[in-house]
Order: sequence, then structure tokens, then C-alpha cells
Amino acid sequence: MKTTRRALLGASAALLPHGARAEDGYPNRPIRLIVAFPPGSINDSTARLIAPELSRELGQPVIVENRAGAGGLVGTEVVVRAPADGHVIGIGTMSQLVMNLALYTNIPFDLVNGLSFIGMISDTPSLLVVNPSVPANTLAELIAYARANPGKLNYASAGNGSINHVGTEQFMAVAGIRMTHIPYRGQGPAQTDLLAGNVDLSFDSGPAAIEHVRAGRMRALAVSFRHRIAQLPDVPLFAEAGLPGYANNSWNLLMTTAGTPTPVILRLNAVLRRVLSDPEIQRRFELGATEVVTDSTPESTATFVEAQRATWIPIARGLGITFN
Repeated sequence: MKTTRRALLGASAALLPHGARAEDGYPNRPIRLIVAFPPGSINDSTARLIAPELSRELGQPVIVENRAGAGGLVGTEVVVRAPADGHVIGIGTMSQLVMNLALYTNIPFDLVNGLSFIGMISDTPSLLVVNPSVPANTLAELIAYARANPGKLNYASAGNGSINHVGTEQFMAVAGIRMTHIPYRGQGPAQTDLLAGNVDLSFDSGPAAIEHVRAGRMRALAVSFRHRIAQLPDVPLFAEAGLPGYANNSWNLLMTTAGTPTPVILRLNAVLRRVLSDPEIQRRFELGATEVVTDSTPESTATFVEAQRATWIPIARGLGITFN
């Protein structure tokens, strides 16, 4: 039986073109693009912006699928446990890939070795925004008010363990203030309650946040990024506003299951870079002051994630935030 099976396998291989491999036909069915956060998040918007272009380049539908929960762990696990053939890919974020390693004591899958990185997508600034009712027009005034009224101000986050949760806790530690955390199921609901005045402040990003600031529905006190953003040129960097060394911006990358064949990953990287080099795609990202990354490789992306972990995991653990 074993001899017959080997003979059949050999005959099948002989029928394939010289050098043909399973990945040569990739993709041969629709691709699932997993977003580990709810619709309306910056990560969801990123996925829905690039999915049609990825589909056009790859010749198969790229279907966005939201699998939110546990700070992004639910959706990340979908990617980790998928067959390693490139037909399940995912948006990766700071919250999923960095913060969760510091904050969760029992992750039911290998978050470090279970993923292969395809390439960077974007880098997004983070705005510290307050409801207009908050008696502060500058970062210094906000800090002074919070120090005089410990615990009175409350801040919204996209959920426990999110970058704007940990980032705000770090902000409080650096500024020497205390505020109350109100976690939401995603940035969309958090933004809605901030606009309604049900919470006082938040770290926010994306086109909607910028438009709300321009319309006076929110007040931006500082921005965390490498430089001031053209969309809100009067909003100072944290260093300019009196808090040097503070950083809390976010990023997105594309990832897939560990063990996916290298030719598949390289093809996805090449396709992603072509999509992100399109001027119209860049223009749409720029509406939210987001900068696309057009020159990353799988290797440089992995190096970037390692550096982010080395920087942020000690910070997050030092804040004493843990979840089961």
C-alpha cells in the first residue's frame, strides 16, 4: 500500500510543470481580512479602504470580517489558527500585538510566534481631545485642572488594553494627574459619548475626529506624532505643549498565519506596496492625517514590532494594568 501511494504521488508530481508548487496558484479562493475591532474603528476603516484594491490586484474577493473582543485577541486568534496558506490575513495594531503581551496573563495562543508579518500599512497621529465644556484650552491648563480636581475628569477609551487606554494611563503618570477610565466597545461609541459630554476627554484619531475639532465639537490640546499635522496645524506636539518624551500614536500592519509560504507572503507584500503607492489611496488616508508606509518588507515589519514591544511592554507593565 505504501509503495502504491508513493507511486501515485510521484505520478501526480510528474504531471505538474517543473518547479510548480501549491502556492503558485495563490489565491485560489476568497481571502478573509480579519479586523479585531468593531466597525467604525480606524482599523476597520483602514481595512475597508485597502480591501477593494487588494481584491483587484489579487483577482479574488477580499472580504472584511470584524471579530472584536478582548482587546483584539479574539480576531488575532482567528488569524493565528487559520491554515497557513495566505487565505486569512489580518490587520495588526499596537493593542493586539504589543499591549496584550503586557496586559493579559493568560493568552490561549502563541501571540509571538503564531503570526507572519506581511508589511506596514500606516502610521496615525493621536489627538488629545476634550469636550468643549472642559475648562482647559491648552495642555498645561488641562493638567493644572486635573491636579486641582483629582479623579473628577473621566476619559474614554476604545476598551481595556487599547492603545488609548494604556496611552492615557501613561499620560497621567507622566503628568502627575488622576482621572477616571470609562472603557467602551470601540472608538466609535467612545467618540459619540465625548461629543455628547458624557465623558470629558479621549485620545482620538481619524478623519471624523479631525472634522469634529474643525467644527468646534471637540477641542484638540496636543498631538502625538513625529511632526505637527497639516490638517490641524495649530495643534502643538506634546513636546511643544510642555510634555516632552510622551508618545501615543498608532499604526496598522498586514499579517497572516505563521508558516505561510514565503512566496505567498512576498506576493502579498508586493501587492500591498502597490496599493499603498496609489495617489488616490494616499489622499484618502491623508484625510485622517494618516501616513502610509510604502517601502516596508516582511523583515522590516517584524523588526518594527519587536522594537515596539521592547519599548511599550515595560511601560504597560509598569502601570500595573493586568487582565486574566
